[in-house]
Amino acid sequence: MQDVKLEEQRKNEDGTIDYTYTTEFKVYDENSSKVYEKEGEVTITTIDHELKVTRDWSRGIKIDGLDGGL
Repeated sequence: MQDVKLEEQRKNEDGTIDYTYTTEFKVYDENSSKVYEKEGEVTITTIDHELKVTRDWSRGIKIDGLDGGL
């Protein structure tokens, strides 16, 4: 993984917080490498004094040479 960007979008009445995120990661083999970005959304809450992810959604991406993508 190269980088993760997390941006708060809104605080909800139920105490959860919605974020958008972008992750950058490098896919490589012995001949080449390429950096891809994957975007998504996540909702986080506190349960028993611990942060918990209650919703996670990400947009799929097509990775060159990989059937199906991520």
